[in-house]
Amino acid sequence: MGILAEQLKNQKEAQVPQGIVSVTPSDTVPLTKPIRAFMVTAPGNVSVLMADGSTGVFPGCVAGTQYMGKILRINTNGTVATGIKGFI
Repeated sequence: MGILAEQLKNQKEAQVPQGIVSVTPSDTVPLTKPIRAFMVTAPGNVSVLMADGSTGVFPGCVAGTQYMGKILRINTNGTVATGIKGFI
């Protein structure tokens, strides 16, 4: 395998989640590690704090669908969905 092919392989692997964690929403406590994506087991809105410091709501999240982003915290205020799992 050439150097470029190896670099592309490593880059793709770095983008794939390596683990899963249960997420407890909080308006003040950041996640232990930033997550790359999340999914919910019961649908609803999910309020997040992103890595760049911006906040927003993922409206109407559907159970079993992955929502991507570098997320530092899932906020309690504005989050209705439950059973949130984060991908690291």
